[in-house]
Amino acid sequence: MRVEIKIDPNIGDSIAIIHTSKMTPELIALVEMFEQSDGRPSLLFAKSDNKLFVIEPEQIDIIRAEGDNIKLYNREAQEYIITKPLREVQEQFGFVFVRISKSTLINIKRVDHLSNSFNSTMYIVMKNGISDYITRKYLSDFKNRLGL
Repeated sequence: MRVEIKIDPNIGDSIAIIHTSKMTPELIALVEMFEQSDGRPSLLFAKSDNKLFVIEPEQIDIIRAEGDNIKLYNREAQEYIITKPLREVQEQFGFVFVRISKSTLINIKRVDHLSNSFNSTMYIVMKNGISDYITRKYLSDFKNRLGL
């Protein structure tokens, strides 16, 4: 990898631009490192059984809008409720989660396996056993994130 740094005293916040032919696990880790250093919180707060839990994003497999609630499922498939909208979670934890449908985000590192499904969709199974479909609208972005 070639690295180029330009120093300009007129720039306020630093900007990192990466040009690549495909997304790799190393690039994902690099982006995560940059994102976690920008002062944004790196934890989620979730409720279960009238208790508030602090959960690291890496412990989450899937986050879904289910009815009136946003539910997350951890590595053991335990269910928690969060108050943050999916859009905010995706903005805050960008490269940890990828959207696979209008109502679902998944942790890209916790995918167990994929298979083709009907109507140009894909069926995805997470390492905690929870499954869902990647809709056509989000399939291209998902494949790009995996470098496919």
